[in-house]
Amino acid sequence: PLHSSPTDNSPLPPHRRAVHAHAHVVTIRAQMSTTTVRVHYIRHGESQWNAEQQAARRRGVSESFVRTLAAEPRFTDSPLSETGVRQAISLRARLMEGSDGLAAALRCAADGSCAAPTLIVSNLRRAVDTGLLALRHLLDAREDLRVAVLPALQESCHYADCGPLPLAAGLRLEPPVISAAAAIEAARESAEAAMRHVVGTAEAHEEAEAEEALSRATRHSVVGTVLAAQARALAASGGADAAWLREDGYHRLHLDPRHAEPEVFDDRRRLSDALRLARVVELDDAALGEAGCSRDAVE
Repeated sequence: PLHSSPTDNSPLPPHRRAVHAHAHVVTIRAQMSTTTVRVHYIRHGESQWNAEQQAARRRGVSESFVRTLAAEPRFTDSPLSETGVRQAISLRARLMEGSDGLAAALRCAADGSCAAPTLIVSNLRRAVDTGLLALRHLLDAREDLRVAVLPALQESCHYADCGPLPLAAGLRLEPPVISAAAAIEAARESAEAAMRHVVGTAEAHEEAEAEEALSRATRHSVVGTVLAAQARALAASGGADAAWLREDGYHRLHLDPRHAEPEVFDDRRRLSDALRLARVVELDDAALGEAGCSRDAVE
């Protein structure tokens, strides 16, 4: 499964921990029988939000500014950065040529000598693209193989990058676009059409419909911005992988219709502001100090 953990406790230094795998052996006992399953976790490559926040901290900006930046809509469902794309492609080479158990198992599955593994990704495109790009050799070899999208693996936080883009028509994830310019133009046309509807309904005093149209225009703008950023990062590694993701990779994704409802698909499991504040108030002075906060500020 490909999963982005909200808390990265990896002992690796930052420049090495963007893409790495952990294996766990899970033993399942039921009705006196035992089944052992090996589960491999792969962290996604560097996202554009990862790169932006690291750059901000290098400039010495305050953590409060970083948190404000994290809420900007342009970081919604933050896709891989150019570095992240290269990391995913580099991982592909390791998985094709490596000598460890995971690489051997994937080669075995690719040539049909053994059963294919179950592949699972979260619903965030940085995890989706890492998984598809890293496992492209297996997916090319096994045309019947699908990658399950599981919203329960979605990173849990209240910042923009933890929220997925809305699903496209047909209950599918928005695939990459041909170019950043195409994404921006499509978003502009959709937003303008929605805004014309806003004006028309507002003039007719249909306020509820006008509000929904305005919300729809905003969503079109955000989707276009994110897809354009994704297209620019993919283009930097050459067009072949970008074209494959658009024409084949995203068609390998499988989302259970039961997980496609908006309140299920966006599975951030966020605490309410009141509950988060209550948890903070419960902290002792030492813990507040470690978080860079004072008791007076909390009160």
